[in-house]
Amino acid sequence: MKRKILWGALIFTLIVSIIWPMIPFPGAGARLTSIPASGPGFLTEPLKLSKADQEFLGKAEAAQYLVSMKGGANLILSVIDGSNNRHAVHDPSYCFSGAGWKIHEQATLKTSSGEASWVSLIKGSQTSESLWFFDDGKTQFTSPMDYWLKTSARRATLGHSGEEPVLVTLRGLPGAPVDWDRVRQVLLPSLGFN
Repeated sequence: MKRKILWGALIFTLIVSIIWPMIPFPGAGARLTSIPASGPGFLTEPLKLSKADQEFLGKAEAAQYLVSMKGGANLILSVIDGSNNRHAVHDPSYCFSGAGWKIHEQATLKTSSGEASWVSLIKGSQTSESLWFFDDGKTQFTSPMDYWLKTSARRATLGHSGEEPVLVTLRGLPGAPVDWDRVRQVLLPSLGFN
């Protein structure tokens, strides 16, 4: 009797583990294309992803934009939806290191609905800064573990536990100082990350 129950549980688990990933649920793709072309003191311009980025992302969806801030620095905005490939979404510090940048300073900054991670980067004689966070449509957070827990809950509930978090990264161009207070207070809410 116990063997029948164990075999039944094993077969049920196998069936669920094969069928469950095939059931479609909504991702966050619409959030990638909802970035406005302009707003208070800024313009955005879509950028093409490099072939290397596309290969790395696999089935994950992503969008990149050049953000030109009036009287301020230009930024590269990247938004990644990992609904179809969670492995493409991770702490960007790994990508910075892989591209040869060293983290000089790091701090957690408050946003209107949570927090973001700010890093100062050095590569040879070049310097740059970046701000990144995960955004689930309600809050911003920096914990990769929270990202994995939220996305796992979404998969288990077929998307009924909330919106898919996206990874948002803003990178200043090398050598250009960025007013991160203005970015957090004006730009992020105007882009829909509030």
